[in-house]
Amino acid sequence: MASPNHYDVIIIGTGAGGGTLLHRLAPSGKRILVLERGDYVPREKANWDSRAVNVEAKHHTKEVWHDQDGKPLHSHTNCYVGGNTKFYGAALFRLRERDFGEIRHHGGISPAWPITYGDLEPYYTKAEHLYEVHGTRGRIRRWATCRSSASSMRSRCRRAHRH
Repeated sequence: MASPNHYDVIIIGTGAGGGTLLHRLAPSGKRILVLERGDYVPREKANWDSRAVNVEAKHHTKEVWHDQDGKPLHSHTNCYVGGNTKFYGAALFRLRERDFGEIRHHGGISPAWPITYGDLEPYYTKAEHLYEVHGTRGRIRRWATCRSSASSMRSRCRRAHRH
């Protein structure tokens, strides 16, 4: 029998990454400990005021971070259960295939990733299914999220292409 202080997995934070991992591991039977930095977001009317939450940074941490030159830097961090995901605006981004390659820019060259879009595509699709991603994608090519063989995603993608 394991010690009451022994955990198979420790997850730090239940933001997008930690919460998704917890959802995946919860049925595994493993002993999982989740650590959060903050409390639950208080339920109050002001939380529905986008100006108070986003512009006035009602829930942002008050700690001061510093950039590489020692200048104060606003971290835009919310330390609550659910992390920044509680305030993210419901946008789940999927990188494009070309984003994984070498990128030349005014500051030099960013090397290619050691993995490809194809390596991550099945996980993008699983996450999009879990979070029920839907809707149009503006001017971004819609097929970017429609490559997987997941039948429910395929039917959604076909519907998106018809409009």
